[in-house]
Amino acid sequence: MDETLSPQQARVFQYLKDCYYKGGSMPTYREICRQMGWRAVGTAQSVIQALIDKNVLARDPQRSRGLRLVQADQFRAVPVLGAAPAGRPLEAIEQHLGNVSVPSFVRGPVFAVRVLGESMKDAGILDGDIAIVRQAPQAENKEIVVAVLDGEVTIKRLVKKQKSIWLYPENPKFKPMKIEDSSFKILGKVIGLHRYWDGTIF
Repeated sequence: MDETLSPQQARVFQYLKDCYYKGGSMPTYREICRQMGWRAVGTAQSVIQALIDKNVLARDPQRSRGLRLVQADQFRAVPVLGAAPAGRPLEAIEQHLGNVSVPSFVRGPVFAVRVLGESMKDAGILDGDIAIVRQAPQAENKEIVVAVLDGEVTIKRLVKKQKSIWLYPENPKFKPMKIEDSSFKILGKVIGLHRYWDGTIF
């Protein structure tokens, strides 16, 4: 793979990656022009062709808008199903908010949720992050889970103390919650994060 891109090509390629990893699809030529401040669609077409020639991009009529990232063949898309507060539990947003990509070696049922709040910041889970979650009805002691409590969703560290179960925050401003409600349910375990900064994925 030839990764020697001109500054212009690198800007477009970064934009394509941002669109793909955030929304699961590629932008149109007009969207590229709008992002780059170009007037002529032909400019976007020329840069796209250069990226194809350098084997960082490929045409694929079976994919949305006919383009794919060559490196994305090593990834798969998983759905973002809603928001999970990392603070006080709030009502879950039960809707499909798009897709994010995870490495193809991550097997089994996996979904993602957007993090709201700062109660898990000391574990490196920040407000606005997208948490990648492996679906599972149980978790080991001290694993970070996405759980339902009183019909609401939250992200916390699961702590088992003798016969009691607690959900612990990773921020001293928040208090642990003892589980005393029979409706408590673990949806899955957090296995990774997507974080966006200034339009760039890390």
